Amino acid sequence: MTNRPENISPARFSVAIIGGGFTGTTLAAQLLRCAGSSLSVVVVEKSASVGRGLAYGTKSKSLLLNVRARNMSAFADDPQHFRRWAQANYDSTTGPGSFLPREVYGRYLEALLNEAASSNGKRLQWIKDEATGLSPTCESAVEIELRSGKCLLADRVVLAVGNFPPANPLAGLDGGKVSRYCRDPWSAEAFEGVENLKTILLIGSGLTSVDLAIQLRAHRFRGTIHVLSRRGLLPRWHKAVDAGPPFWNESSPKNTRGLLRLVREQVRQGQEQGVEWQSVFDSLRPLVGQIWQSLPPQEKRRFLRHVRPYWEVHRHRAATEIARIIENELARRTFQLHAGRITDYQEKDHKVNVTYLARHTGEEHRLSVDRVINCTGPETDCRRLRDPLITSLLARGLTRPDPLFLGLDVSSDGALIDRDCAVSRRLYAVGPLRKGDLWESTAVPEIRQQVSKLVEHLVTGSLYARSARHSSEGRLRSENLIATNA
Repeated sequence: MTNRPENISPARFSVAIIGGGFTGTTLAAQLLRCAGSSLSVVVVEKSASVGRGLAYGTKSKSLLLNVRARNMSAFADDPQHFRRWAQANYDSTTGPGSFLPREVYGRYLEALLNEAASSNGKRLQWIKDEATGLSPTCESAVEIELRSGKCLLADRVVLAVGNFPPANPLAGLDGGKVSRYCRDPWSAEAFEGVENLKTILLIGSGLTSVDLAIQLRAHRFRGTIHVLSRRGLLPRWHKAVDAGPPFWNESSPKNTRGLLRLVREQVRQGQEQGVEWQSVFDSLRPLVGQIWQSLPPQEKRRFLRHVRPYWEVHRHRAATEIARIIENELARRTFQLHAGRITDYQEKDHKVNVTYLARHTGEEHRLSVDRVINCTGPETDCRRLRDPLITSLLARGLTRPDPLFLGLDVSSDGALIDRDCAVSRRLYAVGPLRKGDLWESTAVPEIRQQVSKLVEHLVTGSLYARSARHSSEGRLRSENLIATNA
């Protein structure tokens, strides 16, 4: 329990959102759009950027969205919202197939939050702090413990924390004995002094590595970029094609092998008719959650073990402009791709020697580079996280990992399931934490659908009636808290 002066009561809100990136921002905006004046919302975000999060906090114009403008609206019921905003506030020629800079999308999210705040008065509060613990109270509320020592009360709490840093590829890289290894690919240390380096190794070959390679060039790194991953697969390109007709239904195979055969057959038929394979994959996108939930647990594990890397490079594709840059770098060998498993890491004489076993030959190879950056993608196993909030929730038994260790165990509406299998009525998750339940849970089109369903659940449920009883008291306490927090 957080210590606080006895004469100051904690502010109480209808909904507290932990995390102020894309997910938290759109959730706050949609709640305020759909609910009446009695519902109050607070967003707790530890970073200084409002509404941008890690993905869209960049100032670089060279980093592009990996999704076309037509699919980036924050609102599922208004798919052209982002495109209209971009035409009015960025480039009037923005088309449905445009890949815009991420910095522009960050401005869009900030504008959404500002609009929600300006039109809803004191119903929306933004607090720059870090949530470190949650404690259900006897007053049908949840107490939120903050790093600053303050606390809040909320009728419902939604975890919208986004992605976590990647796991280290080798034991021993957590300590202070390594100085040329960067675990966080977006930290300032990853780019510090790169203009003076000759070789950099990126571990992982997904979209993070592609984006980082672009950023390294923007930071005047002119040397060789080595990329090493288990299979040596790079993301495929987007193409200007429309999604094909859906071909999966409830009678389709419920096993990994059968689904793989089905997709390959659809691709083959499409090729015979001049249809790109991207069209086949895009036709599956709205159905991925249903397909995933239709698979037995052993088939989900089989998919993760054997198919996942191949699915991800076809599903999570690079913008055409970015893919062409990487292709040119590959041709010049300034960007070199390696496939294998790391077996050793040694820093010596201002160099890093990384040893790996080549995937196809099993032969031992060594790369000598100036810096190593971890681009393996976010850690999803919550048991391994160092996040104080998730660690606290697990320790208190308020949540548990999903069976595949891809996130947290949740019900169909996103409510957390505790260690005793009870479904919470107060705690919810949205976004990447629901990956085990929905599989596709990191991109804008999927997250906005989650947000819309959660808003409907919260607004039409008992929360709305309860929020009316606390509205005047919550507004007064909120003013006091924000004044002391400013």
